[in-house]
Amino acid sequence: TFYEREADFFRSDPDAYLAGKQHITPQLIDVFVQKLRPKQVVTVLMKVAAHWIFHVLGSFSGKASRMSSVHIYRKCYVDDIELVFDPDEIGVIRAVYPFPLNIGRQLQYLRSLREKGYRFKLAGNPYSAKDLVIFLIRRDVRSLQRLESRAQVRHAHQVVGLGVKTIQLSDEFDIGSLDFARTLARFPTDVVNSAHGNGKYYPIHAYKVFYVLTHRQQQYYQSVFECSYRLRKLNNIMRFRKTTEFAGKITTIRVVFLGQTSAYTGAIINNNEKDALHYLHLALADNVKIKLYYKHHPSNGRLKDHHGFESLTNLELVNNMSSTIYVSLFSSCQIDPTFKGRKILLRSHLIYPEIAFDDSEEIRNIDELIEIIRNAASVI
Repeated sequence: TFYEREADFFRSDPDAYLAGKQHITPQLIDVFVQKLRPKQVVTVLMKVAAHWIFHVLGSFSGKASRMSSVHIYRKCYVDDIELVFDPDEIGVIRAVYPFPLNIGRQLQYLRSLREKGYRFKLAGNPYSAKDLVIFLIRRDVRSLQRLESRAQVRHAHQVVGLGVKTIQLSDEFDIGSLDFARTLARFPTDVVNSAHGNGKYYPIHAYKVFYVLTHRQQQYYQSVFECSYRLRKLNNIMRFRKTTEFAGKITTIRVVFLGQTSAYTGAIINNNEKDALHYLHLALADNVKIKLYYKHHPSNGRLKDHHGFESLTNLELVNNMSSTIYVSLFSSCQIDPTFKGRKILLRSHLIYPEIAFDDSEEIRNIDELIEIIRNAASVI
């Protein structure tokens, strides 16, 4: 109810809302007494089961005798963790937790860890059977919060028991991370969180060090303890390659739309992306000097072609070329040095990239974007 009311105010006048000129009083209700729907209860059960399985399997590789050379505990889900921490750092053990958004992506990540020889283990939150029973009886938010918080606190003690000195996270999206990091703060450990993207999630945290990707993030997040905020870039995991583009005349402008839709994104993102692709194709498809590409989000397990766009599976085909223009609504690829080319953020209906990105980024609406692409094509 709170979010729906805030969204109504935002829709009525987005500019005034963002400028803080709408003097409204938030109306909050007690969410802890609300009951969960049956589907939500099933989701909780599946999450608990997955964490129990990972926790049991991981316990065999987490013995103290096998952790003597490890001093960094890196909490992982999929390959995006390799973008925010040094993949080749010494003394690291990667603890891989359940990732329900794309099981195939996680399996691929586990295979890559084994192939590269990186040390890793499975890990999960030790949810209490008693807390789970209480949750199933009450099925309210308060019992869910108790189930989650107690598991996070219990797990923090287990991680400390491994003897590690530094815990590396990319968990600002996880509401349970507050309890986890706040518990770790009681011990002589360094809790370092590096933002995995430019998004804004639960605004309160307990990290000692927080690597943010934009100044907007630093303004948004608040710590319960003293925190050192540091601005950093994502790791550049692609090797620089010399392009042969300049050996001859440029003949094609490559427009790469970085998709953000998946089974878990909302209607606003889905509809805006759909409209943007439609208008780009309508305006540019008849120009032989322009080639349109679409790159699926890594967590999008249901790949489908978009009319007029070629699916991009090999970044090398377009990367590090002056004729490449990357376009996205608010993808972290905008500040990812892996993607080399001109980058443009697309402002559209109810999507304002400047909320998440700094003023240094190039932000355009769809008409301005089309004009930029046409002008680029006209000079080749």
